[in-house]
Amino acid sequence: MSVTPEPDGSSPFDELDATLFGEGYPMGLPIFEEPVEAHLRNRRTVNSPSQLSLLQELVHFKASHGRWHLAKDLVGLVRRGHGNEKDESYFDKLGRETKRGKSESSTYGLATIDGRPAVLYAMNWDFFAGSLGVISGEVFQAAADLAIAKHLPLVSVYASSGVRQHENFAGLTQMTRMVEAIRLYKEKVDLPHVAVLLGNVWGGVSASAVPNADLILATSGTNFGFAGPNVIEAFEGIAVPSDSQSAETNLLDRNIDVVLADVAELVWYLGAVYATTAPPERHKELTKETEPLVRNLTVLNQRRVYAFGVAGIHGPRFDDITGTPDLVPAAVRPPTSSDRADALLEQYQDLIADANRVDLEFIAQYGFTDAIALYNHIQEADVRRYPAIVAAFAKLGPQPFVILGTQPSYQRYGDSVMKRPANPGPEDFAHLARVLEVGARLGLPALFVTDTLGAKPTLESERRGQSRLIARSILRGIDYPKPVISLVAGALGSGGGLATTPMADHVVMLDKAMAYVAEPRSAASILYKTPEPTRDQVKMTLATMRSTAEDQLELGLIDEVIPEDPNPFITVERIHRSLIKTYVELAELSERKLRARRHDRIRGLRAFDIVQEVQAFADGSDSND
Repeated sequence: MSVTPEPDGSSPFDELDATLFGEGYPMGLPIFEEPVEAHLRNRRTVNSPSQLSLLQELVHFKASHGRWHLAKDLVGLVRRGHGNEKDESYFDKLGRETKRGKSESSTYGLATIDGRPAVLYAMNWDFFAGSLGVISGEVFQAAADLAIAKHLPLVSVYASSGVRQHENFAGLTQMTRMVEAIRLYKEKVDLPHVAVLLGNVWGGVSASAVPNADLILATSGTNFGFAGPNVIEAFEGIAVPSDSQSAETNLLDRNIDVVLADVAELVWYLGAVYATTAPPERHKELTKETEPLVRNLTVLNQRRVYAFGVAGIHGPRFDDITGTPDLVPAAVRPPTSSDRADALLEQYQDLIADANRVDLEFIAQYGFTDAIALYNHIQEADVRRYPAIVAAFAKLGPQPFVILGTQPSYQRYGDSVMKRPANPGPEDFAHLARVLEVGARLGLPALFVTDTLGAKPTLESERRGQSRLIARSILRGIDYPKPVISLVAGALGSGGGLATTPMADHVVMLDKAMAYVAEPRSAASILYKTPEPTRDQVKMTLATMRSTAEDQLELGLIDEVIPEDPNPFITVERIHRSLIKTYVELAELSERKLRARRHDRIRGLRAFDIVQEVQAFADGSDSND
């Protein structure tokens, strides 16, 4: 379990021993570079009509027999001809398209995805560039009504240039109509509604139906935005950078949840989502007698390994990389200090950089019987970069869960790998809130996993409402209607860490985890009123601030401490056992009793003894002595 040495005999941890930490990044190690266009390297061009045909073939699409057409042009928009060209009315253009064998831009019907029936709605770019009009709104409403009547998942496929100009405000109001249809579907059906971007998606569709879906998917090569590049350039007077509105760029900005390579992978992913969110049959529910459902240990001293491959966007498969060539092991440092203060400082440093520790992705992959990621990761030559907050659907046997929390990234360092902490920003907390809304609607219990020194401390984050979004994340976590289990897997720092650690129904910490209002270096700088605290000042602060898991248990702030093993696979099995036991106990409570228990628990988060002094006040005119 020793660290792989460098050619000169040094190890990745040598830098850590000689330095302190601040703001979530190890000093002395290379800082992440920006993605360097890695997200665009494998980008391709999408032929939307042909891809839609392939998708419909793969899901055995059966179109509805309903056909609609406009009886009368009530707007009368006319395009004036140039030279010898004739003027063209809306009906003239519709007639021209009909002669090409095209009949409106939208269709709907039944489909089969991984053996499960679903309703599929699709917009086709091959008719009026997929523009949104009254007929499209009618078809979408019919699709939602069918999904409600049959209680089926709803998949909406989009390729659209925006609202159809020829229908003016009547076309524009279809945005409202689609949003209302989605609202009603979500009210009536506790199954996922997935939006799929298949080609260019601009204007009204991007700002109505798409963001209101439970999950937003796109195939590589898609472009997405409200105002297209020409509109932006006309308004701002500057050229729009190439691919700045690509699906891949939108993924990095968290406007899209998952980017998939092609239609075949899209169909696989939809099947995985429906499989991992399907409710258990009554006779298969977890009970107190349920035995552990996973066993991942293969060798005694097993440790985590990482594959660094082709640059670009990868996932969202939880690939089992066992047997993959050219794997890079996590650097592991055995404890070296017998002095408690030095050992705590070393423990804190390891929380930040030790890639052999468990994280959200590892728990989802090896602690559950089935899981599907709701995110991609970015691969660089020496960096495996994740969004700061990620989510997944997963199952403990038959019981589906939603998993949310902070996810560290990883960097190759010589012949080993080091962990890089996550610092979530406003867009990450907004993503957390949206996934929680989906989980609540689907009736899924939630597991939160935390490992962060805190939110991203930048001026831009402040401008985008970091404080407000952290506060709302805390509220949504403790207001979640289903059982909530919070696991501190590494560091819990500041309010950013608390946002992914609801103090709700059951709070667990791994025994090497730590919790603090400010990471020790920052705390020392406050206590000693210096921007550069000494090592001894940081060590003293850490030794006396009671930040360990055992401290939190003794203070009554958490409910359980799970012992860690040098083998992360053993640790994740212990987490798995705890999850089963805790969930079964919480699932026996009604929602009313769960909320009452949660309310009492949160009101009791004191740790300190409180003495209330009673003081009598007199206004000079009356007395109750």
